[in-house]
Amino acid sequence: MTATLTGEWDVLADGSLVAELNALLDEGYRNVIIDAAALTFCDSACLGHLVGLHRRSAERGGWLRVVGPALAVRRPIELTGLDQVLEVRDR
Repeated sequence: MTATLTGEWDVLADGSLVAELNALLDEGYRNVIIDAAALTFCDSACLGHLVGLHRRSAERGGWLRVVGPALAVRRPIELTGLDQVLEVRDR
């Protein structure tokens, strides 16, 4: 499944996206692609959600990929070392 994110994903963002992705994982989907090309901001809450989705996908034998993140999103992922855990790809 692919989720295309736009704007800012922070602690104030609506949690319905994560709930929907978790529901899809519960239905049997295993692989998650986060299209982050139009995502302009990602804080620690966003990073936490990515890690949680990664873990849930891996528990089901799947994977999570973050695709096309701008520097404002890629940088926090790299600074926290999550690029060693999450698969981050350019477009």
